[in-house]
Amino acid sequence: MRIVVTDACIFIDLLECNACEAFFHLSIEVVTSYQVWMELESEQRKVLSEWVDSDRLRIIKISEDFVGAAKERNLSTSLSIADLSVWHLAEKSNDILLTSDGVLRKMAKRHDIKTHGLLWIFDQIYEEELIKPKDLILKLQHIFDTNSHYRSNTKLYESFEWLKKKWNPQTQKR
Repeated sequence: MRIVVTDACIFIDLLECNACEAFFHLSIEVVTSYQVWMELESEQRKVLSEWVDSDRLRIIKISEDFVGAAKERNLSTSLSIADLSVWHLAEKSNDILLTSDGVLRKMAKRHDIKTHGLLWIFDQIYEEELIKPKDLILKLQHIFDTNSHYRSNTKLYESFEWLKKKWNPQTQKR
């Protein structure tokens, strides 16, 4: 089973569009750091606790020794401690980093850490048939309608349009 290390923005987006149930039923093992966990609001942690309790989400406590290592590696100073912690976990274990944070994605790619974002997650949900395609589109459309990061990013929007065509029941060959 693939392991994915997830940052806070992914959890926030999944909670926003009510896609956590499907996400935690993907054929992946979801891991995050204690630093990310504490970055979430208490209500968000309360909802996500269901998956912690069912062993679908693992929270790893790591010492903050990675901060010094990050400085030595010339990582961006704009990354938060939580961002650095998931970068460190993904690099150390050679796992996939899930993030929508542009700076974190660039840093991860620069250090050969495989990264994916929310659109990849939604495509995995589609591939594993966990949510009907029209409902997937509605959930992702909600994110684009309410989140300026997605709404203002032309590349993300074009990728979303491509996925909508891929998921369209009229164009499916299933």
